[in-house]
Amino acid sequence: MLPYINIFGFELATYGVIIFIGVVIGSILAIQYFSKFFDIKKEDLFYAILYSIIGVIIGAKLLYIITNIPFLIANYNNLDLLDTITQMLKGGFVFYGGLIGGVLGVFIYAKQFKISFKSLCLILIPIVPLVHSIGRIGCLCAGCCYGMEYHGFGAITFHNSAIAPNDVPLFPMQIVESICLLIIFVILLVTYKRFLGTYKTVGLYCILYGIVRFVLEFFRGDLIRGIFFGLSTSQWISIVLVIVGIVIFTNATKKKNVETISR
Repeated sequence: MLPYINIFGFELATYGVIIFIGVVIGSILAIQYFSKFFDIKKEDLFYAILYSIIGVIIGAKLLYIITNIPFLIANYNNLDLLDTITQMLKGGFVFYGGLIGGVLGVFIYAKQFKISFKSLCLILIPIVPLVHSIGRIGCLCAGCCYGMEYHGFGAITFHNSAIAPNDVPLFPMQIVESICLLIIFVILLVTYKRFLGTYKTVGLYCILYGIVRFVLEFFRGDLIRGIFFGLSTSQWISIVLVIVGIVIFTNATKKKNVETISR
């Protein structure tokens, strides 16, 4: 749609610009609103976010490479291996790898500077779907994460995309997922004070996004990300995420009930 944007004479990738905007908005919200419920210094939260961003980049890239290994093996004799690896390093990220990497980044910062990992998680987890929602608009501009061929309402057709199929109506995957993520963010925001101090918010996010991602994967068109037993790599991770979310939410509920009874 709009892979590049001109800012003050510099041509920048729209995808990166939009993600940057999303990170800034999410960071401001975390520092100015969610942090006030916890005894965390704003500078510590800022640096934790930086660690998280580094983890997101590394994790998202690593999982992208891992999910492409079967393709590289199957087409080993037909590919310029060095050029293919170079192209993979230049572009391509998988959100779940970024999510895992981001959590590890926060964990490392918390351990290194002896700060509550739980508090950092509870501050940052609500902004994840918001930043992700904004980021999906960047995907739309770049043409990545596109949907399957689709001729119904809201179909999107690319004409000059270097990533998505051109001149073929596609399911508006990026827009639909962006809306779903925004809804998840609103749900987390509305229930935040009610679940304050527990991992329920984390569990709820895992459940909601796992379900959304699992369903939407059936409408994706970029299946190079791997298929195992009829399900994509992201769908298998989604199943695990939902299970983990249920366990986290259930355990948090039990602990809260025990605390209430003991009082």
